[in-house]
Amino acid sequence: MAFLRLIRIQNLILIALTMVGVKQAVLMQPLGDYQNFLFMLFILSTVLIAGAGNAINDYFDVRADRLNRPNKIVVGKTLQKRWAIIIHWAFNALGFFISLILSISLHSWFFLFIHLFSSTLLWVYSVYLKKILFWSNVSIAFLVGLIPLISLTFFKIAGVKTQHTNVVLLVSLFAFLINLSREIIKDIQDVQGDQLIKVRSLPIVIGIQRSRNMVSLMCISVLFPFTTLLFDASVPTNSFFFAMLSSALAFCILAAILNTLSVNISRISLTLKLSMFAGVISLFLL
Repeated sequence: MAFLRLIRIQNLILIALTMVGVKQAVLMQPLGDYQNFLFMLFILSTVLIAGAGNAINDYFDVRADRLNRPNKIVVGKTLQKRWAIIIHWAFNALGFFISLILSISLHSWFFLFIHLFSSTLLWVYSVYLKKILFWSNVSIAFLVGLIPLISLTFFKIAGVKTQHTNVVLLVSLFAFLINLSREIIKDIQDVQGDQLIKVRSLPIVIGIQRSRNMVSLMCISVLFPFTTLLFDASVPTNSFFFAMLSSALAFCILAAILNTLSVNISRISLTLKLSMFAGVISLFLL
């Protein structure tokens, strides 16, 4: 259980679901057995890189977490610190090895590059970027927003016919905005511990209320990609798809309203998680 909490298993499941959802949404023809096997390897390598990032982040967050979430500490409490490092390097090494196989099999260095880039950015985030105003939030949101795009890129490299690529682009923008909002919310929750380790987060620098205002603004800005889809003639008028996407939007607007009413920040975070989940499920209904 401690191991699963360390690698944030629920986040890794959502990453895998997103990648499979993109596959369901864009393919115009079924994948061959070998192509399908390679895509499963790609999902595994992506999940491993993300899990490695979560492990090393917890390793460097021990001091802050003692104040922010003492009941949820894994590293140094239920799992020795050296195991976080071992898991980090083992997951990265396995992810790198799989990406090398993918690059050789599909004659493209994209897979090796994207995994090296992601693992490096996650390390730099944990060690350095986390203490830099706003860039810490943007870096994580950027990586989450990349997930639908790298899934789409896999099919392009594999030479598989695709459709609804514009939907994937807008889902990536949606994922970026929602995760940027959630990163700011986490900073609001972690102010006490972040001050201890001298993190220059938005709530510490500009104040909690202004940070909450930014969250509301980003939640409302999700209307842009949704409205674009409504007026895009190439998107099929699938009632189930739009109903689920509308649910994702509704959760976003609800989060903005709750935030304006100064509702407990953890409830707003939960509302945004539901929005993300609804957005991922919508891909399976396209």
